[in-house]
Amino acid sequence: MSLGVYWGKERIGELELTDQFSREYRFRYLASNRAISLSLPVQAEPFTPAQSRPFFDALLPEGTVREQIAASLKLASSDSYGLLAALGRDCAGALQIVEATHPSQAPDCRWLDQRQLDELIRDLPRRPLGVTPGDERRRLSLAGVQRKAVLVRDLQGRFGEPLNGIASTHILKPQPADDEFPDLAINEYFCMRLAARCGLPVAAVELIEADSRPCLVVARYDRDLTQTPARRLHQEDLCQALGLTTAFKYQQPDWSMPSFAALATLLDRHSIRPGADRLAAAESAIFSFLVGNADAHAKNISLLHVEGGVRLAPMYDVMSTVVYPQLNGDLALGIGDEFDPGKIGATQWTDLASDMGLNDAAFEAERVRLGELVVAEANKLAEEARAAGWHRPTLDAIRRVIAARARQLH
Repeated sequence: MSLGVYWGKERIGELELTDQFSREYRFRYLASNRAISLSLPVQAEPFTPAQSRPFFDALLPEGTVREQIAASLKLASSDSYGLLAALGRDCAGALQIVEATHPSQAPDCRWLDQRQLDELIRDLPRRPLGVTPGDERRRLSLAGVQRKAVLVRDLQGRFGEPLNGIASTHILKPQPADDEFPDLAINEYFCMRLAARCGLPVAAVELIEADSRPCLVVARYDRDLTQTPARRLHQEDLCQALGLTTAFKYQQPDWSMPSFAALATLLDRHSIRPGADRLAAAESAIFSFLVGNADAHAKNISLLHVEGGVRLAPMYDVMSTVVYPQLNGDLALGIGDEFDPGKIGATQWTDLASDMGLNDAAFEAERVRLGELVVAEANKLAEEARAAGWHRPTLDAIRRVIAARARQLH
């Protein structure tokens, strides 16, 4: 039994089930000169299950979202092969994973009116990602643990459910109904907008209301939205590129991977503009530090595959986690050898400059400049939010974090 792995219309490889009972699988390339991952270079021999798993398992949801979807499909949550067969028609990046015997169906979209969109949002706790048991047309996958809807959006702003493998274009993240994390959608919207105002590459976002609550709309950077239907662009996250499973997305003390140094090494070897991408990665680290984003782990850093190599992908999933005291505030990836944000200072920034191959004096000037800019733009954006009616007390808490941490950049 095998699953076809498609890049566009080309079947570039197969996933082969190696053990019916353990559900282990392995990947092998067919006639292709395009590598799907920096950790899976093109070769004639099949990769082992241990080599294949980090890339393909990372295409699937995580945590309770994975468990709930698996249960609705009558699969074990550990059955990655079965989940890829069920959900692989629309994944992160350019690949589609399709059963070899599955009939070809024309990609389609079920457009939603406001009432139907509200209902979809309301049902996300019961139908994660909008996957409906029994409806094989609505099958897609997106990594992560947060509840979200994966949709198609047209030029008029309509949302629709992607069917039969049509490329989704937008991710919709509603404010959780239980309000465990107050203003979460507005928090992420503020941080993402702030990054864009400071000139950092970041996924485009919009704030809308659905089901009588704020919802963050994120335009997928791994889709060419100038085409209709959208064209898939290939990407992989840092865990996939390093050959690490999702369990290793948070760096631990004394680990060499994942790390900023490991990212810099990949960029030096594979980026078509390594210097620019190393600087962009360091600036992203500064911004996440400033806003208090302690969840900037190795699955929240990605690489876009382009002609001749890779480029660092825009920032995404950026929010201030430290404003929620129930969450761990340690850094997901160490700056230098330090994970406690309160202990980050000149020594750790010098270490980061070294890890990223940057001139220390120039990097000091850049981080001070960026820190001053983030403080100023955060204040302006908060005032604009107040005038536009979407300001919340959480934004003032984020501004206080930024102001305090900016002093640590010197």
